[in-house]
Amino acid sequence: MHRTFASMRKQHRIVIGVRRGIVFVPDECADVRLNPMEITIYRLFLAHPEGIPAGSLIDHWEELRTVYEHESKYDSKQLMDSVIDSICAESKTVFYSNISRIKKKFVDVLGRRKASPYIIKREKDGLYRIRARV
Repeated sequence: MHRTFASMRKQHRIVIGVRRGIVFVPDECADVRLNPMEITIYRLFLAHPEGIPAGSLIDHWEELRTVYEHESKYDSKQLMDSVIDSICAESKTVFYSNISRIKKKFVDVLGRRKASPYIIKREKDGLYRIRARV
């Protein structure tokens, strides 16, 4: 039997935990814990496997706000809006620093090679995406 390279590629899966901020990686039997802002960003990219350019985060403001409201312990709508505004800010400083922290947490738990499919990466087409699927 002859297999193509594409069919030999492993399908990586993740499960968003019932508890807030938990990403379970079944293939490695490992939990990665993310804070509310990190899990909000992570869930946005899981919901958009087609990828999102950093400059278009503002187009997903409502979606981010809905996820953050579920993940956060805060009740203040104003505080939640402020957090989402910081993620979507034109400077992208908060966005990039969260992407970096998410990557570090996955690498710390899984190691660099095994973490690769689970982190948010900027691909050659300029879009950020996660290769793993829910």
